[in-house]
This record gives sequence, structure tokens and C-alpha cells, in this order.
Amino acid sequence: MEVLAHEAVVLTGGGHDVASYTLPPTEQLGLGGVRAGAKAVWNVEACREVEDRIRNFRPDVVHVHTPFPLLSPAVFRTARAMDVPAVTTLHSYRYSCIAATCYRDGHVCEDCVGKRLKLPGLRHRCYRDSAGASAALTASLSLHRAIGTFHRSVDRFLALTDFSRRLLIRDGIPADKVVVKPNSVPDPGAGSESDVRRDQPRYVAFAGRLIDIKGVRTLLAAWDRSEHDGLQLRIAGDGPLRTLVEQASRRDPSVSSLGWLTEQDVADLMRGADAVLVPSEWYEGLPLVVLRSLAVGTPVIVSDLDNISADVVGDDAGEAFQVGNPAALAPVLSRLAAEPMLWAERGTRARASYERRYSPTVDLSALEAVYAGVVR
Repeated sequence: MEVLAHEAVVLTGGGHDVASYTLPPTEQLGLGGVRAGAKAVWNVEACREVEDRIRNFRPDVVHVHTPFPLLSPAVFRTARAMDVPAVTTLHSYRYSCIAATCYRDGHVCEDCVGKRLKLPGLRHRCYRDSAGASAALTASLSLHRAIGTFHRSVDRFLALTDFSRRLLIRDGIPADKVVVKPNSVPDPGAGSESDVRRDQPRYVAFAGRLIDIKGVRTLLAAWDRSEHDGLQLRIAGDGPLRTLVEQASRRDPSVSSLGWLTEQDVADLMRGADAVLVPSEWYEGLPLVVLRSLAVGTPVIVSDLDNISADVVGDDAGEAFQVGNPAALAPVLSRLAAEPMLWAERGTRARASYERRYSPTVDLSALEAVYAGVVR
């Protein structure tokens, strides 16, 4: 929803007319896993609503940000039937994995990638830990592959990273239909990052959900192993592991548990940090926290999963460590503490990376190019 709203603002600012159509979360509608999964097969009501909106608004392009579960891939067929090209952004891996994460039982899982029928996901009840709901999502993917929805009714799949593009191609989507188009975040301005940092102790920051797949345990274990004299760790967020973070803060005065912060407070936290930590342990699709950190000129320390680390390492806007390995993260933290000038230089490159890849101006140009291509 956040990206959808942001891109609508970007497009409107570029002189384009935009009309949005969204459905509430399944929880808000009171739908259980099975009913939500069933909607993912073919949502007749949503298709009728989309048809009416196309008829009234007469768009040049229909851009679907996520059809699962409630819209259902049938909306692509609706757009095609009305002779309007359709594109979709791959915010997750749902086309290849019914859980959408390629993560199961504490580790990365690609058991369903490349399989026309996602039976491993069904066997492991990967959608909401429900056999019925998993069967419905599996049926949706299988049906729409079989009747050609993804091949004939989707003109472009927009992958956030080259890794995501390669994975979708491995799963059978034609390569000429998949292009890399990252998200963007609003430009906070280059600002005076050094002035922000000069007035307070040096620190590294983590901002996100306090859950296992975000690498919170790995981060805390690495902090205990690192030599971080003069450096603090500030953790913002909430979730099941908040108690673990609070215990660490009571045990170690260099660790601060900040709880849930407003968006502006998170931006200020990032701007003042020597680095932002993104130790995710799943194929997270180019987390917005990375983009926001680069936008304020703060380098990032990331897991070496290709979808997160490739551009960070390529632009020397931070450093990567072996995913899930505290022993690999600890020396990165130690070097950060010992080499502040190096990381200040990386901060300059972080801002340059944002301007080149993830600014609204770049996003607008990329969207216009994709739309022009499918309209032609």
C-alpha cells in the first residue's frame, strides 16, 4: 500500500492521471485463510469492479501491485479483455511460492521454484499454516499458469532486483516480460548528516519488525562478539523478539531498545547513524529501509543475499556479511567502530547510490518507459 500510494504521487507529479483501486486486508474483511485463498483463484466481484473502473476511467495501462489473495490474477484477464495492457510489481515471490517468502522452517526454501504445481508448499501448508488455504493458493497459481494468464494477460512483470527477475524466469515466466524496476522513496534532501552525527555518540541503527527472519538474533549475537568501543547499538521496532532486545539493553549499556518510532523519528535515527543494519535472513525484496538509509546518506550493513546486497556492494555504499552468521557480522561491526572515516566516505556514496537508482525522478522515468513499451 505504501509503495502504491507513493508511485501514484510520483506519477501525478509527472503530469499523469491516476485512479487507484484497493481492497481491505483479509483480516479486516473477516476472511479466514481458506476463504482468502479461494478468492485468489478467481474473484468475480473484484473483476466486475475493475471492469467498471476501466470503462469509466479509460486508462492507458492497468498496474497491479499485488493480485494475491483478494484481487486474484483474474483481474489481468479483465484488463486484457478490455484491450488495456497490464503490468504488475513483484513485491514478493508469490508467483513462485505460495508463502511469498521462499522461506520455511528457519531457512531459505526454493522447493517450489520451477515447479508448475507447487506441491511442496501444499505439503508443508506454507500459506497461513493451513492445508485448505494452501490448496487454494496452489490452485490459483496452477490454474492461471495453465490457462495462460501470466503469459498472455500480463505484459510486464516489474522485478525489484535482478535476483528477483532471475528467480521468476527460472519459474517459467518469459524473460522478455520481466524487467527490473526498483521502488523509490521520497527524497529527504541531502541535509547535513555530519552535523547531525557530531552532536551525539556514534551508533549503528536497526529499524524494523523484531522477528527472526529480520536477523535480530544474529545481530545481537554479533554485537556481543564485536569490539565496538565508542559505538552504540540502537534498535527501533516491535514484535515477538522485543523482550529479547530489552534484555540485551539491560545487560549491555551500549544497546538501546527504542520501541516503535514514528516515520520521522526513524528517518532521524538513520540520518544520525554511522550505518544502518539490515541483517535479513530471507529473500526480502529490496527493503525500503535500505532505500531510506541511502536517501539520508547513511551506509548499510546487509546480509549477503544477492537481492539485498548486490547494489550496496557494487556501489560501495556499505558492506555485506554471510547471512545468519554472527561470527561474520562481528568483524564488520568492529571495523565500523575502528574506521569512522571510511564509513563517512561510504555515506557520500550511499547518497549517490540513492540519487542514481531510487529517487522519485528515476522512478518516474522508469515507469514511463515501461508504460510506453506496453502501450506500443
